[in-house]
Amino acid sequence: MSIYSIFFASPRNRKNTLIVGGIAAVMLLAGSKFIFSDNQQSSIPTTIVKRGDVIIKITESGELRAQDQVTISAPTDKQILWLKPEGTWVEEGDTLIIFESEKYVISKGEAESNLRIAESQLVRAMSDLEAQRAKEQAARRKYESLLQLSKEGFAVASEVEQARLNFIELKSKTRSFEAAVNAARANVQRAERQLNQQERKLRMGVVQAPRAGLVVYAPVGNAEDGRKIEVGMIPFEGMDLMYLPDVSSMMVDTQISEVDLFRVRVGMPVKIKLDAYPDAIFDGEVANIADLAKRKISRITGKPTGAKVFDVTVKVLGKDKRLKPGLTATVDIIVNEYKNTVYVPLEAIFIDELDRTIVYVKNENGSIEQRMIDIVESNDRVAVIKEGLEEGEVLLLARPENL
Repeated sequence: MSIYSIFFASPRNRKNTLIVGGIAAVMLLAGSKFIFSDNQQSSIPTTIVKRGDVIIKITESGELRAQDQVTISAPTDKQILWLKPEGTWVEEGDTLIIFESEKYVISKGEAESNLRIAESQLVRAMSDLEAQRAKEQAARRKYESLLQLSKEGFAVASEVEQARLNFIELKSKTRSFEAAVNAARANVQRAERQLNQQERKLRMGVVQAPRAGLVVYAPVGNAEDGRKIEVGMIPFEGMDLMYLPDVSSMMVDTQISEVDLFRVRVGMPVKIKLDAYPDAIFDGEVANIADLAKRKISRITGKPTGAKVFDVTVKVLGKDKRLKPGLTATVDIIVNEYKNTVYVPLEAIFIDELDRTIVYVKNENGSIEQRMIDIVESNDRVAVIKEGLEEGEVLLLARPENL
C-alpha cells in the first residue's frame, strides 16, 4: 500500500493500515521476506531458476599474427614486374618476386664477352711464353755446348761470348713474357669477378622463398592507409616487401579492461573464433599480460579514450591452415567454470533501496516475494547463485510497480 493510501484512508482504516504498514516496514528493514499480491503483476515476464554448468568468461576482439616470421627485403631498387599472390602458400625455393632486369642482362652479356677476350689473350700469352722458353732453352744448350768445346780447344772465345749474350737476352725476354702471362691471368680473374657480380645482380632480380610459409605483403606508407606493395612500384633497397610467417605458431593480440585485470592469469584457457570461419573454434591459452596499462584507442576516431586497458597475448594451440595473420578473432578467456550450479539470468536480479541484491519470486499461489540472494560470480548473461534460490523457482524479469 502506498503512503498516499495510508494518509488519506478513513480514521478506522487508517489506524489498521498504519499498523500493517509499520509491521511491513520492520520486516523489510530486517531483510525478511516480503509477500504481496500479484493482482497487478500478471503481465510481467518470468524466468525459471535453473541448475547446470556455467562458464565465466571475458570476451574481447583481437587479431591473429605469427610468433615468428621471415622478412623479405628489396635487394635492389628496380621496378617490380611480378609478385606471388598474397595468401599463397609457398615452399622453400619458390619464386616470390621478379624485378625488372634488362640492364643486368645487358651487363652480363658484356661481362661474358670481356671474359672470353681476356681468356683468349691469356691463351696467346701462354703460347708466346712457351715459345720463348723453348728459344731460351736452345740458347742455353748452345752456350753450354760451345763452352765445353772451348775448354777442349775446338771453339774460340768470341764465339762462346756471343752465345752467352744471346742466352742472357733470351732469358730476359722470357721474364717479360711471364709478366705478360701474369697480367693476362689477372685480366681473366677481373673479368670473372665482373661476370659474377652481374650474375649476382641478375639473380637479385628473382627473389626466392628461403623457407616454406604464407605470403603476406608488407604495408607501404602509413598503416592507416591500408596500402601494400604492388606490381609496378619501385622500392628502395632494403625496404620490407613480404613476410613469410610461421603459421605453425600463431598468436592473438588482444586487450582487457583494467577492471578485469585481477581475473586474468597466464595459462588460463581461451576459446578462439575467427570472423572468417565463424563455425570453427580453436583452443588457446593466455601467454602474456602486459605490466603497464595504456589508453584504449577508439576504433572509430583512432584516438585515445578515457578507458585503460592491458595488452594480452593469447597463444593458439595446434596448427591449422585457416589460421592466417591479420584475421580478426574473438577470444573468450575462461575465468571460471561452475559445474551443476544454480543460476539465473541477469535480467532477474535487482538492487533495492538498501543496496542489497534481490530477486522477485513468484510463488505458486500467485503472490510475489522479494528475496535477498548471494551471488558467487556472473558473466555477461547469467549469475551463479550461492544461496537464496532453489532450482525451478519462478522469477520476475521486471521490478513490480508497487515496490
